[in-house]
Amino acid sequence: MDVRVAVRLDVETLLASVGQDLSELGRDYLTRGRVRKLAGEAGGVNAVFADPDRGVLGVWVGVVDGVLTGECDCVDGVPGHLCGHAVAVALAALEKKFAFSSISSQARGVDPAEQRFAEIAAGLTPRALIGLVARQAVTNPHFAASLLACAGRLPPPGPIEIGAARRVIAAAADVPNGRRWELHDIVKAGRTMVTELELLAVRPPTDELLVVVEEAIAVWATLSGHLRDAWESYETEPEEIGSALAETHLRLCETHDPEPLELAARLAKLVAEADVETFLDVHEGYADVLGEQGMAEFEALMARRSR
Repeated sequence: MDVRVAVRLDVETLLASVGQDLSELGRDYLTRGRVRKLAGEAGGVNAVFADPDRGVLGVWVGVVDGVLTGECDCVDGVPGHLCGHAVAVALAALEKKFAFSSISSQARGVDPAEQRFAEIAAGLTPRALIGLVARQAVTNPHFAASLLACAGRLPPPGPIEIGAARRVIAAAADVPNGRRWELHDIVKAGRTMVTELELLAVRPPTDELLVVVEEAIAVWATLSGHLRDAWESYETEPEEIGSALAETHLRLCETHDPEPLELAARLAKLVAEADVETFLDVHEGYADVLGEQGMAEFEALMARRSR
């Protein structure tokens, strides 16, 4: 439920207000280091929450019209209400001395279209809403995977899924080896890799899945070289596909917490060996994942390779 609080919020007030269950859940999430990329926003804070079962969740917590309010991508994240992820983010914000200030609901700037559909959905009977969701899941594989992930019923990718992804990557790498190929064949292959890996990334991540995405990034770093001289007269800039692959990799890292030194070594190898831009924003995007030790290792490896 909504919790009415003073703008000056403290840990004791927060935990006492949300009840024992949410209090324990929020503290457990915080202890496990699930809250990432905490950033202040008008009225509250934004954060990324790494859930091993549900993937990367966007969370916002703030004070709206004097009421402590949460917004979360999880299945329990009913707009305006607090879930365990939101409590963890609020605790992390208080720990880092973020100041909460009350704002109006109009200033929060909720997407009118999203709010309209949310209100319409809330007015449907459970049977009608379930029917709509089920029909959408049957026709849209990505939506189906997201639904299963939200319900905690989507397993990590196994040998079959990993094998299928590697075949897509191998086919993309082989495009320039064909007798007759054009630039649109490279773009099509790149987009196919993005689609395949974004679908896999909905699943709980594994070390092997991370490596597979890195293989795709390396392949695209080679393929995109063919587009470099021609993209101004073509519809697709190499960054469109490269950035999508890099964003998928970072989301997986944020959820999976790979061993920092191993990840630093793989990132250094990817960046150093790429013929062109990999779009991996290591110093900014990976700072939380690598930590100080991992970042130092990455920089040392890059310096060694540049000699």
